[in-house]
Amino acid sequence: MNPVLCDFIAGSFGGACGLLVGHPMDTIKAWQQNSNYGMGSAMYNIIIRNNGLRGFYRGMYFPLLSNGALNSVVFAVYGSHLRYLQKHTRSDRLRKAYWRKHVFLAGSMAGLAQVFLACPIEVVKVRLQTLSFIGHPWACLKDIFRREGFSGIYRGITPMMFRDVLPYGVYMYVYEYMLEIEERLHRLSKERLTGVPIGGALQASLIATAGAVAGVASWMFIVPFDVVKTVMQAETDPSVHKSMMHCFRSMIKKHGWRSLFRGSLVIIARAAPVNSATFLGYEYCLEKCQHLLDEK
Repeated sequence: MNPVLCDFIAGSFGGACGLLVGHPMDTIKAWQQNSNYGMGSAMYNIIIRNNGLRGFYRGMYFPLLSNGALNSVVFAVYGSHLRYLQKHTRSDRLRKAYWRKHVFLAGSMAGLAQVFLACPIEVVKVRLQTLSFIGHPWACLKDIFRREGFSGIYRGITPMMFRDVLPYGVYMYVYEYMLEIEERLHRLSKERLTGVPIGGALQASLIATAGAVAGVASWMFIVPFDVVKTVMQAETDPSVHKSMMHCFRSMIKKHGWRSLFRGSLVIIARAAPVNSATFLGYEYCLEKCQHLLDEK
């Protein structure tokens, strides 16, 4: 099996694991942000208006299908830019000195690239989650394009850039830092040959912790941009929110500045298990793929 294909399959599997774990909390977040509800009111409305607990999984089908493609783009752009930056650094000493800076820049470029693919998916997901559209994802996408044109599909892309570009740099920076610890763990796991089970649960816990730390760190300072993105994307009338700053001012005027932090608790609580599940799924699937590759 081709190593690139292994990365794609593992990335798709890891992304699906994270989505399955985090989508219910993402639905709560979307309701809180769009309706300015508290967590309890949001959960109540999701259950009542969506005929039970399955309402927490509304809008998951479309991102579940597309998540593999998004992850493959993120890691492909990240890897290619990181290799480019390292290759065009003059010496090994400078490569080592600039490593973390290059990781941050490459991660930010990956975030920028995925925004253009993720925005239409986010618009459809938010419309389905908040009941701005009742129906199937593809019908929702066609309806948005028919009613609002190309700009409707990319509604909220400006706050998405603020939310994703630099935070992806932070995300990759923290992830690579945690990988240094993981490499030391892999060396320890060789002691299994002596009959001492050092790997296994310890390795899984490290991967889960690395994912959780990277996820929380990348979300800590960008909640207002996520709130504005959700509000803009849930609105079906293009004239209501003329721009990101117009939406900011409208929300503060209508609900106060605290409305910009609606869903913060859910976002932070969601970041840890989602990214833990993503990295655990990714590492597990990658190991299985590489095992098949080694056998051939």
